[in-house]
Amino acid sequence: MFIMGVMRTKNIFAVDLNLLKVFSALVAERSVTKAASSVGLSQPAVSHALRRLRDLFDDELFIRTAEGMQPTDRCQELAPAVDASLKMLQDALTVKVD
Repeated sequence: MFIMGVMRTKNIFAVDLNLLKVFSALVAERSVTKAASSVGLSQPAVSHALRRLRDLFDDELFIRTAEGMQPTDRCQELAPAVDASLKMLQDALTVKVD
């Protein structure tokens, strides 16, 4: 994160990785309700996760509009890295059966 020319690093061990699944679902669905359904959470749980994501990334991430949740520029920058990270974790946790 860049703040006034200073880079701040977040402690990965302090981050709830489930938040990244919610982030990815919000990017895909552009709706808190639809994202909740896709990750198997309640709408209030996803709203709470979005508040935590906003704190984590120091950005609004999504702006509520008549057309749905529109991603901010920062959100659009983060989305490919988050999706790639989730895929790498999924691949690492996939057990191959011979």
